[in-house]
Amino acid sequence: MRARLLAAAGLVIGAAIATTSVAVAAFPEKPVTIIYPWAPGDPVDTVLRTFGEHAAAKLGQPVVINNVQGAGGTKSLTAGATAEADGYTLVNNWVAPQIGAKLFNPDLPYDNESFIPIAGVLAIPFTITVAADHPANTIGEFVAWANDSGTKLNYGVCAPQSVPRLVGEQFMRSAGLDYVPVPFSGGCMGDNVTGLLNGSLDVAVSVVPATKRFEGQVKHLGLIADERHALAPDLATAGEQGYEIGWGNTALGWGGLAVPAGTPDDVVAMLQTVTGEVLQSAEFKADLGDLAPMIKYVGPDDFKQLWTDSLDLLRPHVEAILANN
Repeated sequence: MRARLLAAAGLVIGAAIATTSVAVAAFPEKPVTIIYPWAPGDPVDTVLRTFGEHAAAKLGQPVVINNVQGAGGTKSLTAGATAEADGYTLVNNWVAPQIGAKLFNPDLPYDNESFIPIAGVLAIPFTITVAADHPANTIGEFVAWANDSGTKLNYGVCAPQSVPRLVGEQFMRSAGLDYVPVPFSGGCMGDNVTGLLNGSLDVAVSVVPATKRFEGQVKHLGLIADERHALAPDLATAGEQGYEIGWGNTALGWGGLAVPAGTPDDVVAMLQTVTGEVLQSAEFKADLGDLAPMIKYVGPDDFKQLWTDSLDLLRPHVEAILANN
């Protein structure tokens, strides 16, 4: 009797193990969704949709982009953090809503520990931008012009509680400039750049594509970054022009993919592997065409470290802003 009971127990355990193996091996059994915080049709949306097509071929299931807009990206991060932790929902996380917004608003229902990193996908540098007819053509010339003017600079930033503001103000401090931040809602190619055209702003923090969007009405004097970027390989950094930022990748508008904390390890590992293979593949970059230089793959461990570094570096600057308001 004891032998029969042991044999039966062995069968039950074996069946359970087999069932578990089948369940794990079957992932994904349905479409995978990526929550995207910005508007459909913009360049990054295009990057993610192209990524989704390549990832779907490897996963054997569709990868769907769900645009969840609002509240500067925090609506999408909240949706990602509270989604079921089963691997079927990823979120396109960005430094602005995950780090910057959380520092400005500690009541947001997530933090770095709410997510598991899949990969860093993009790192977009910010620019020092002026009107095309401005007499300065380099950062040094702009600093000299500003000092000669003897007035505070009206400095356009995209949103008062934003990473571009923090990065831009770090540049202003490094250059010893006197400035008044003028915040606008929207992205870094919005009203903060338009103000350069009507003369209400002296300088703005923007992004490389602004010169194309504004059809040559503005020009970039340099990147607020420690290294040049493939998006504009001929555009010198502030550091190269004598004004060190010293923030490394934290000075970039980085974004990537993450899943909710608690997602099973084997599912996370599969998503990390597939994502890394796609982002580094020649076929994916060929399909992106002119958007390919936006890609900056960062492995999951380094991506998580970037979260920590960004939080530690930006915290005192946010605290200083809040203390002065």
